[in-house]
Amino acid sequence: MLNKPVYIHYGSNVFHTPKPIMNCMPCPFTKPSGGLWASRKDGEETWKDWCEVEKFRLDSFDKYFEFTLKDDARVLTLSERENLDDLPMLFREELPVRDPYRTVYLDFEKLMKTYDAIEVTDIGLLYFALYGWDCNSILVMNPDIVEVIDKEDL
Repeated sequence: MLNKPVYIHYGSNVFHTPKPIMNCMPCPFTKPSGGLWASRKDGEETWKDWCEVEKFRLDSFDKYFEFTLKDDARVLTLSERENLDDLPMLFREELPVRDPYRTVYLDFEKLMKTYDAIEVTDIGLLYFALYGWDCNSILVMNPDIVEVIDKEDL
């Protein structure tokens, strides 16, 4: 049994190196272009949960792969609004500090220089700040930290 979190990515049975992370510009978005998105296999408020409630891409659940992260992975964990205050953002001067209802546009291109992945563990507390993330999830920005679990080992 694994002692670290297991993540599940739906829509493919095979891990393919994702497109590189890029900020979505000129109109910023709370998520970048690129990267690998997944949720914890045993998590709450996951991508699968959200899809089932919204009746979105229900046909994607038959294809998936599971993975863990290498022990030396640098993961930024976000669980409350205050976690965002000192992170690099796009248009910081326009954003009031600690306003829970104001959307935050993180600078993912800068963040990936310090972190390999970003995991949101309580979307309920970050819903407005990260509007569009919709569920507890991990964004893997550095694919070299992914350790795919062979389905025969499950």
